[in-house]
Amino acid sequence: MAVTDSATTFLDFDDDEYDEMTTPEEVLRKMTATWQNELCAPCLLPTQMELVEILLDQIQGMEENIGKQTDKMQLRISVHRVELQRIGFITSDYVRCRLQKIESNPHDAIDQHKKRKEEGKSDLLSESEMKFAEEYALAESNLFQKTVLEFMPAALKKMPVPRGDHDDVMVYAKVTSDDVGNVAIPDWQDLNGEVILEMEPESCHLIPFESVHQLVEDGNIQLM
Repeated sequence: MAVTDSATTFLDFDDDEYDEMTTPEEVLRKMTATWQNELCAPCLLPTQMELVEILLDQIQGMEENIGKQTDKMQLRISVHRVELQRIGFITSDYVRCRLQKIESNPHDAIDQHKKRKEEGKSDLLSESEMKFAEEYALAESNLFQKTVLEFMPAALKKMPVPRGDHDDVMVYAKVTSDDVGNVAIPDWQDLNGEVILEMEPESCHLIPFESVHQLVEDGNIQLM
């Protein structure tokens, strides 16, 4: 889903984190790419909730500006409203997708977030997402305790925490940078071997997610 230019003329971004994005179109392009990556990735990607908050604030301001227009039937205003709805859908669906992933395994999301913190990597969860994950994990643990663990022998009273295994998940990926180089992928004919795949700019590949996970986070690969 592409975001057209008709609504971007109202946008004005002042957040220091996005100073390198000099135009509203670039910010919207970043949000669209982030949303698309999150939809296509089999696991949570680093949070971009600050970008969502900026867009939502700007959408609210744009709605107020449009509401002040006296001629409500102008075609120009109708087009802007449609574009605002498109931008609003992208941001809300991004949040919805992340919450669904957190709900599927809140304990693992919390553990992965803390692990990335210790390694000095970017945050996996925002503060609000972390709070949601902790509350959801606690509710899940209490329910499991009352319905299952309470009737188990003492030695087995332990809450299982499944770990996500994305090694075999295949994704479609497009190379968006000139600096990707080569990527190693598993050799399906030799379980202990690898195949080197040349990632030419603008090329598209069906590839194991784990082979391009870091490249996606770095912004060099766009999932499709």
